[in-house]
Amino acid sequence: MKLQELASVRSGLVLARKQSREPTDYRYPLINLRCIQPEGIINLNESDIYEAKEPLKEEYLSRRGDIVVRLTAPYTAVLIDDLTSGMVISSNFVVIRINDKQLMPEYLFWLLNTTKVKRKIYENTTSNMLGAVKAKFLIDFELTLLSAESQKKIAQLNLLARKESQLLKELAEEKEKLYSCLLAQAYKRAKKGK
Repeated sequence: MKLQELASVRSGLVLARKQSREPTDYRYPLINLRCIQPEGIINLNESDIYEAKEPLKEEYLSRRGDIVVRLTAPYTAVLIDDLTSGMVISSNFVVIRINDKQLMPEYLFWLLNTTKVKRKIYENTTSNMLGAVKAKFLIDFELTLLSAESQKKIAQLNLLARKESQLLKELAEEKEKLYSCLLAQAYKRAKKGK
């Protein structure tokens, strides 16, 4: 089954078209390339503020359940949740909005980030320096529609694994800070004891 049969696939907003050169009342958080982490999450600390000339249409703003895919390497897909909803999606990305209940967004999110699918994306990139994938590839993307129960199991396991990986990464960072502090204290004590 082709993705276009289950979802709308479109590119994001060309920012220059709606951007104001001065501060306005129409300020939106912007999903930029820096926001998208290789793990498939959006780092909100990296987002920018987009000043629009006028209120933006809903189609240009992220919505819970959307899947946003980078058009350039590493072609990471992210799943929009409540925290990342309402952000401007630039033309550096494709937005997939599922309109058929047979397909779970969380399952499609997992599928698009698999090694096999990413390899297919790499094979279908343009030959320019950036190696961009065309939205047409995603529109025509063939997928096997599993049962709702199977999709749910895969989605839950994937989200759980990602959460665990994120927690382990945060734990490693905190331990690094602790070790650094302990070593600095040990050095000070040793220096005084000379």
